[in-house]
Amino acid sequence: MALDLHIIRTKENHKLIALDIKDLYVNLPVQGISQITKFWLNKDTCANTITEQTLHILEIILKQNYFQYNGQYYQPDKGIAMGSPISSTLAEIYLQYLEEIYVKH
Repeated sequence: MALDLHIIRTKENHKLIALDIKDLYVNLPVQGISQITKFWLNKDTCANTITEQTLHILEIILKQNYFQYNGQYYQPDKGIAMGSPISSTLAEIYLQYLEEIYVKH
């Protein structure tokens, strides 16, 4: 993932850092999203059946990634669908995981 980094000095000893992820949805690893969702479900001590059912449904949703260009239909080999109602939630799950693992420590 490529990041745009913006640093703004607000006071002499203070900085505001803004990160913008370029092409977020198309760069999210589908397999990674499944594993991270499993991480969060296990962390919340969900029943094994709920975890399995959720991951199965998620797998079906992630496979529904088609787009049309010049009258032809395509299925990208990476990333999640832009415009899908669940894409922003999946991106948030992924980013929260990165924050949990790398930023909070």
